[in-house]
Amino acid sequence: MLKFKKTDNYEEIEENDPFMDEGFESMDAEAEDDVFGAPAEPAPAFGAPATAALKIVNPKEFKDAVEIANLMMNGNTVLMNVEGLEKDPNLALRVVSYLQGAVHVAGGVMTRVSKSTIVVAPKNVDVSSIETMVSAD
Repeated sequence: MLKFKKTDNYEEIEENDPFMDEGFESMDAEAEDDVFGAPAEPAPAFGAPATAALKIVNPKEFKDAVEIANLMMNGNTVLMNVEGLEKDPNLALRVVSYLQGAVHVAGGVMTRVSKSTIVVAPKNVDVSSIETMVSAD
């Protein structure tokens, strides 16, 4: 049975630790920066993008729905013009259904602001100002 004694000297613990590998050498902070590069700036909190923007898109095929969902998941508000989807109603339904699922999972908002314009926004985004801007035109 191993016995441990309480100590404030960490070097003593490393020297006497039976689980330490013989060839292990601890790296100091300076050496660690050399290996991994300069310390990175802290990442923004989950759901809080570094730079949020308003993106305007005109989807033409189903893969565009995936890109729109990714934009929304990265914190961007997407203003989607669906006029290009009117030629194929099945494609339009698939794109809108996919985005509804993505918005539901992300806790975002999807709202129609005009006959051919839909806003897809992440959570914590107030879309009422966008609705007002689009309906004013």
